[in-house]
Amino acid sequence: MTDKAMSAAIGACPLDCPDGCSWIVELEDGQPKKLRGNPDHPFTGKTLCAKTLKYLDEVNHPERLLYPMRRVGAKGSGAFERISWDEAIDEIAGKLQSAIDDFGSEAILPYAGTGTVGLIQGMLGGGKRLFHALGASRHNPNICSMAGHAGMKYTMGSAAGMDPEDLTESKLILLWATNTVETNQHLWPFIRKAQKENNAKVVSIDPIRTETAKRADFHLPLHPGTDGALVLGLIHQLVRTDAVNADYLGRMTVGWEGFRDTVVKEFSVEKAAEVCRLPADDIRKLAAWIAESPPMGIKTAMGLQQHRGGGQAARVLSCLPAVMGSFERPGGGMVYSTGPTYKFNYDALCRPDLQPGGPRRELAMTRLGRSLLETDDPPVKFLFLWGANPVASNPGQGRVRKGLAREDLFTVVIENFRTDTADYADIILPGTMQTEHADLHDSFSHMYIQWNEPVAEPRGECLPHTEIFRRVAAAMNLSEPALFADDETIARELLDSGHPAMSPISLESLKERGWARLNYERPFLPFVRSFPTASGKFEFESAAAEADGHGRFPHFVPPREALKSGPKNSFALVTSASKRMLNSIYGNRNRNAAAGSITISIHPGDADRLSLSDGSKVRVFNQRGEYRAVLICDDKVQPGVAHTPKGYWPRFNGGASANAVVAEDSADMADGPMFKDIRVEIEAAS
Repeated sequence: MTDKAMSAAIGACPLDCPDGCSWIVELEDGQPKKLRGNPDHPFTGKTLCAKTLKYLDEVNHPERLLYPMRRVGAKGSGAFERISWDEAIDEIAGKLQSAIDDFGSEAILPYAGTGTVGLIQGMLGGGKRLFHALGASRHNPNICSMAGHAGMKYTMGSAAGMDPEDLTESKLILLWATNTVETNQHLWPFIRKAQKENNAKVVSIDPIRTETAKRADFHLPLHPGTDGALVLGLIHQLVRTDAVNADYLGRMTVGWEGFRDTVVKEFSVEKAAEVCRLPADDIRKLAAWIAESPPMGIKTAMGLQQHRGGGQAARVLSCLPAVMGSFERPGGGMVYSTGPTYKFNYDALCRPDLQPGGPRRELAMTRLGRSLLETDDPPVKFLFLWGANPVASNPGQGRVRKGLAREDLFTVVIENFRTDTADYADIILPGTMQTEHADLHDSFSHMYIQWNEPVAEPRGECLPHTEIFRRVAAAMNLSEPALFADDETIARELLDSGHPAMSPISLESLKERGWARLNYERPFLPFVRSFPTASGKFEFESAAAEADGHGRFPHFVPPREALKSGPKNSFALVTSASKRMLNSIYGNRNRNAAAGSITISIHPGDADRLSLSDGSKVRVFNQRGEYRAVLICDDKVQPGVAHTPKGYWPRFNGGASANAVVAEDSADMADGPMFKDIRVEIEAAS
């Protein structure tokens, strides 16, 4: 211990991860020096992931953006000059007004990502109020999980089922399309506790033999996009062996007989095995475990629904715990996201009532290229981005670049670093990072609200997103008081929803402790009395789904590309989270040995068949684009499947990454993305 003054402050990780960690910032002479996990937090505990332990290195990085910048070269060239905040805000206000005068307010597109998932500084925060007041087009943040939410709403009424902490009570845990060990690591101790104390079996259902699959008791490496087929095969086997919970099905569900007779009976184990490219006996084995091991808990995640039939896959999967009556027991049921359990006052945060004349047109996040290149009436003339790096993160990478390169498009980017997207900006504004601003946080894997207190002055001339929007509102001569509310006022308005789940949580109590659990009973059994559906029951049969074009009963929708045949060098490509990046955050670390070049893994047998060797450079391509990668020969992937980590910045990897080959097309529900419904060809790079 040195003689320098030491102290600590509780905050929260701002990144787009299920864990939503509570962290402690250690201060030395008033400056942040070290991060560590908060040992008092019931879910996230004393450890932080390897990605975030070095977050302060990013805060203090020598290449961090510290001043407003104006473009002086061609779009994409990265040539900028420093300007003052007054110059930047005045120019932005002038361009906004010109777009409104010449094309109407819907020519403005606010585009927010999950560079921070904070409720105040993130995609909902102060920016929503401003752009609603301006009458701008609405941004549909569909890039992550919306298809799954839509699918589960038809059956369960909500994607928030059991509390993930209650998996300790499960006898069988299905980790469906989630690499828990690496991407939801603070849930893993609860699963290990179930294994040790409750003798629970853990099953990983994932096309890739991930670290989670390696530690599971059983791994089913189904083909990408065939999850719904596997579920229907399992339910068929449970019906055939008379293992379903008839009492629960009679009391708490509607439409079971119709679902069973029109869908399940047609989907034999053998048919499921053929579609999923799995041994039929493995499906029978899992069905037997389900029958023998109640209660069953299912944790699934976003990869489940990122293909053409993604919403339907989530809808079908939610039927499995209903068939077994799992929702009634602690440790039983299913959870996709705990997000819906938070009952914030979102209307007070976003203020949709400020939109002149009512709601405006909505443009999908996953189709940015299409919005910039094809949208008219009016065309997008002003693009305002924050917390987003769509050149790296969006499907249709080539089209996104082409759209951003339009000379008649004025683009403003709030950023911490010079990303591929920032290179196309007309104005770059330097934003604060988590230790420098206030924010309020929820989670999609636990049920705790967290407050983040700023503990350091912003570096350079960086400003919080909310302050930037306040300055733009003032420059636009707007007078609505809500546009100028300070961050603590916004936080209090968010918390003031009147819902029992939020009582007695206050900003003052959050500031004192750092976090608070939502006010729900424990164990959390949200559907034990009823479901938030029209019938109050689990709905195998849904008139709403039928009216929306998704069929009266849950069913299997095959992927668009993943099951197709092709040339001998054709593969179904799966992209997933990297060990060292979080989406595209930390992509600027690619220049060191920690991350290396983009890799693509294929089965050794496929490599031999194509005369490709481990470590060789390959070209990965389809009709949409291409990227270069280093080949890894690894039987973690099945024959005919390839795997590439997501999040790489194109600028450090030859100008392209895996999203160059991903289509801008939408899944079956809620305009969901199709990151895992891709076919590519692989050949040796010249």
